Amino acid sequence: MVNKKVLKVGLDSAAPFPMHSDYNAENFQGFEVDLLGAITKHLGLAIEYEVSLWSTILEKLFKGELDIICSAVTVTASRQHILEFSNPYLHFRLCAVVGQEDTLNSLHHFKNKTIGVREATEAEKYVREQFPANNIVYAVTNKELYRKLASGKIDLLVDDSPIAGGFLQKNKKLKIGMFLPKTDSSYAIAMKKGDVQLKAQFNEVLRLLKENGTYHTIYKKWFSDIQF
Repeated sequence: MVNKKVLKVGLDSAAPFPMHSDYNAENFQGFEVDLLGAITKHLGLAIEYEVSLWSTILEKLFKGELDIICSAVTVTASRQHILEFSNPYLHFRLCAVVGQEDTLNSLHHFKNKTIGVREATEAEKYVREQFPANNIVYAVTNKELYRKLASGKIDLLVDDSPIAGGFLQKNKKLKIGMFLPKTDSSYAIAMKKGDVQLKAQFNEVLRLLKENGTYHTIYKKWFSDIQF
């Protein structure tokens, strides 16, 4: 058992629903909220959330001022150099979101399009690498990004498929045009480098939750209508 009774958890202030909603809103909820609740209940830990910009919570985790980040953190090789990660709890792909009337079924259709992405995300990295000649428009929050597409300021946007699915449930004028090839990704819980004991505990509880059906129940609650 960890000798901490309170687990300090970092949350991205640009809430990536349905992973989690805005912590300061009336009803804080989401897949990660339920999953982390089940894990910490098993470990006998209380949760103390800290909400800030992604760069801030990352820096605080690095310094040891936070214990974990559970906020749609994509596992990447570069991040694995500086952080510990639990086993993945969600596999997904990047996708391109367009208006309902638009056609997008191959990367050739991206030519001359204005593409929207959130700053400092894997989606931004992908777009900059794959479409360096395109006009790229940046947004700080998810809401701002989808608003730009709905108002015609961009032709399409690139995002993680679970987050796109959450937004599309509320905006029927938009759709996933295509899933992007070779973008298989996963979310995991990020921890301070070297915090292997906590990592082992989380991995064991994740295994148990998958084994006893709790994980599947939470997954079904949040993703039954979302395509990855």
